[in-house]
Order: sequence, then C-alpha cells, then structure tokens
Amino acid sequence: MPPLIVCTETVAPVARHGVVSRISARAVSVLITLMCSGLDVNAQGFEGLESDSIQCLQTGNRSICQRALDKAEVLQRLASTRQAYPCQTMLLGVQADLILQQLGDGRGDLAISDLEAARRGCPGL
Repeated sequence: MPPLIVCTETVAPVARHGVVSRISARAVSVLITLMCSGLDVNAQGFEGLESDSIQCLQTGNRSICQRALDKAEVLQRLASTRQAYPCQTMLLGVQADLILQQLGDGRGDLAISDLEAARRGCPGL
C-alpha cells in the first residue's frame, strides 16, 4: 500500500481548480476511509463500480452517480499505482461517462460499452 503522502502530493496541485479539487478531495477521502477501516482498496473491486455505474447510467440518480464516480476514482488511482496505464485510461473514460450522466448528457449504450471494455481491460482489479 503506497504511503498517504503520495495521495496528498497528487491532490495538492489540483486543489486550486474548483470542481476538480472537490472531486479529488472526495476521492482521497474515500481512499483514506477505506485504508483506515482496514478494508482492502479493491474489496468490492470492479463489481461494486459496475453495479453503481449501471444504476447511475440507467437512473441518472446524482448520489448513485457520485458513489460510482468515487469508486472509479479509487480504482483508477490503484491502476496508476500498479502502472496499469491502459486500465487507468479506460477507467478515466468511465469517469467521464459518469460525469456526463450527472450533468444530464449521458451517452447511453456507449457508456455501458465503455464500462464493459474497462472490465475486460482491468483484470484483477
């Protein structure tokens, strides 16, 4: 498990950019909560992300979308830590789909397709 200072250094430079800082700070908060509770970061793994993402994309519920976005952020950072850059890129695409859904401009079947591609491209995550 990487030291907490890595998370702080990653978030600090973007903390000046409004919305980005709220998303990043929230993701760090989720990561810290998972670390402090003794749970493995990927205890729910991709299944938790997939379940929340599908609900988000089907219903557009903002709180479910935010929860899915938080999970995607944690997994995306894990992929980065593991230097699984193709997986990280796919998860960034899923995050973009979730944000678009939150904004009311969802991509429907394309977003589901991106989620499925990320599942295939992120084995063991």
